[in-house]
Amino acid sequence: MAITFVLKNKTADRTYVQIAVRFRGLLYKRSTGETIPVKYWSAKKHRCSVTRDFMEGNAVNETLDKMTVAANETIRYFKGYMKAPTIAKFWEKFDELYYTGGNHAIPSVTAYIKEYINKIRDVRSHNTVKGYVTALHKLTEYENAVRRKLQFSDIDMDFYNQFRSWLYKQGFSANYFGFIIKAVKHIVNQANYEGICDTLKGIQHPDFITINETADSVSLTGDELRRIYELEITPDNVRAFFGDELDEREETARRKATSMSVVRDRFIIGAFTGLRVSDYGRLSAANLAGDTIRIKTAKTGTNVVIPIHPYIRAILSSIDLNKRVSDQKINKHIKEIARMAGIDDEVTINRNIGGHNVQETHKKYELVCSHTARRSFATNAYKAGVPTIAIMKITGHTKESTFLKYIKVSAEENAAMLAEHPFFKA
Repeated sequence: MAITFVLKNKTADRTYVQIAVRFRGLLYKRSTGETIPVKYWSAKKHRCSVTRDFMEGNAVNETLDKMTVAANETIRYFKGYMKAPTIAKFWEKFDELYYTGGNHAIPSVTAYIKEYINKIRDVRSHNTVKGYVTALHKLTEYENAVRRKLQFSDIDMDFYNQFRSWLYKQGFSANYFGFIIKAVKHIVNQANYEGICDTLKGIQHPDFITINETADSVSLTGDELRRIYELEITPDNVRAFFGDELDEREETARRKATSMSVVRDRFIIGAFTGLRVSDYGRLSAANLAGDTIRIKTAKTGTNVVIPIHPYIRAILSSIDLNKRVSDQKINKHIKEIARMAGIDDEVTINRNIGGHNVQETHKKYELVCSHTARRSFATNAYKAGVPTIAIMKITGHTKESTFLKYIKVSAEENAAMLAEHPFFKA
């Protein structure tokens, strides 16, 4: 990275002074608009030599100094981007900073997050950007509640404890708090890298931790998945089951049945591939290769290869992979499908609400969501004896300890698995 000034034509009597900026291997160069006699230019200092015969050199040098400041500010701005800016974008930002006298004020935390989101929007995944947008909204709400803007110097244990208390009072879970804190720590580190935040002391406190508690959730057994797979989702069946919730038009039941069928098929694909909804929801014929499904996962960018289960083979031979259902309807339909399939056992789970563990009892279908497919795959494959490392290759877990927390195996199921092991057969 270098900022310098050069003459456009050294052989002329008088010529333009150009500014040249090297950043990430690229050269950004243009005229400063200033012209000087060549004989009064100092190639060593990259400034005008001010003499009795060329007193205006002072004014030119002041302009070059201001341009140096603006160029440094421009570099600082684009330093947070994954890719170097185009020439047009670089000089557009330069002009903005130069003609407003430079942007020397340290932005607030939320102002910086807005800037950071704009920088990563086109180079990071949709879910990653969405996570920072969520953190921005919640921190903005907190600023409104405490009636002041958060500065980077505020990010310490006092903020940590007060923000957690504020979130818990609204009924948010410990994991939600941990999700926001993880984003805050990343933002502070990034701001420090860019020279905006001059200390990491606040987030480096041993108690400034990202909370991540294992949440209770459900998985579906092989029998429950079979019932979903075999469920007849026709307009007549939908009308019979949800009649009180539908209007009288036949078209309404037909559209609902079509939408539910698409969701059911995608859910079954997820339950026998271990893919996330962001992946199994976008499968196309291009992902099929003989007896396997090959796809690059959206969240981690990992290439996975998965054998095609007989259920999936049957589904793929009869559905249009181009049909889609909006994200808003997916979880609603999955619960309705599980309800139609009679998955209504009562299930007791523990939830963290407002920082407190609360025990709740629900019908099982009420707890089924798009992610249940992936968890069911991992659990059922594990119970079937598929090697843990092989399952983790598909789910993307890197630690066995994390994977074992992820799957849902009861003490009774674990005992039944052990009973079939040669150790207990001896």
